[in-house]
Amino acid sequence: MIRRMCLLALALVMGAVGSTALSGCASINVNSLPQPGNAYSGGYDIVIEFGSVLNLPDHAKVTLDGTNVGVVTNVALRDRRVDVTARIDPSAMVPANAHAALQQATVLGDVTVALEPAQGGQQAAPPLKPGGTIPLTQTTTPPQLEDTIASMANFVSSGSIQRVQNTILGLNRVMPSDPGAVHAMASRVAVDLSDLSDNMDNVDKLLDGAAGTAEVLHRRAGQFRHWFTPQGMLGFDRVTEDVTVAIATGIPRVGSFYSEGFYLVPFLNSLADAIGTLQHSKWAFEKEYPAYQGLLTDVFLPADKYPAINITSIVGPDGRELSGNVQDVLRILGVSP
Repeated sequence: MIRRMCLLALALVMGAVGSTALSGCASINVNSLPQPGNAYSGGYDIVIEFGSVLNLPDHAKVTLDGTNVGVVTNVALRDRRVDVTARIDPSAMVPANAHAALQQATVLGDVTVALEPAQGGQQAAPPLKPGGTIPLTQTTTPPQLEDTIASMANFVSSGSIQRVQNTILGLNRVMPSDPGAVHAMASRVAVDLSDLSDNMDNVDKLLDGAAGTAEVLHRRAGQFRHWFTPQGMLGFDRVTEDVTVAIATGIPRVGSFYSEGFYLVPFLNSLADAIGTLQHSKWAFEKEYPAYQGLLTDVFLPADKYPAINITSIVGPDGRELSGNVQDVLRILGVSP
């Protein structure tokens, strides 16, 4: 009896020890084991906000311009976003306006966090400080694998490949079989494209004109809407009816004038001669006009504005200058006794 009690106690002790060992082994997983490569233990942490990181593995690499600069250390789910904490090498400077994206080097490769400096002419930003954050507006989340497979399945099953094949077959049927003709056609297309590239300014003017026309139409959209109302359609009907009646009435008259209007030929000839004479008179007037204009502006108008005679010199019969003796000049003129 005592032997059985000892065996039972020993079994209980062994079971307790075994369960403890099993629970300890259960708490160990692959991610808890040391990972090969640089752990960047002396680096600093930054937080990158993503909309989704469904395919991002633990300890994923972080690259900056294609160079490994860090590793993902934590992934935390927040309200409508995911915060990815990355340990960055202390010698790496991540710009504050850097763009982050989840990328794969190959189709079946691991997902990495790729950091790229801002492009598009933006100025260089200062580096992120430890604990800094790249906001959600500067990150790109790739589409889910299920969505990609669904889009590919839709493309394959919708007959798009068959339509592309039919298009290629149709092009092959319309293309000439003579290689020389194909070369001539390709040369003509090249010339047309070259001419188009040389006249892009005209294309820009055409597009500007189209944009201006569209803007005018947009501003007068209310008037166009009125045209297609019942009142506008009634106006169209009345205008069409009146114009149709006028045309129907005038066509027979035009026909009679065309067939019986020979008596107007002398009148038209005289009218042509009169117009020619007026044209020659116009040319003659344009030729004489500058002379009359000079006479009017240089002679008549100054004399009319200042009606006076300025005597600058008086020379006697013997050649003497008489303008110096004012009294004699006035006596000669009869002004002074």
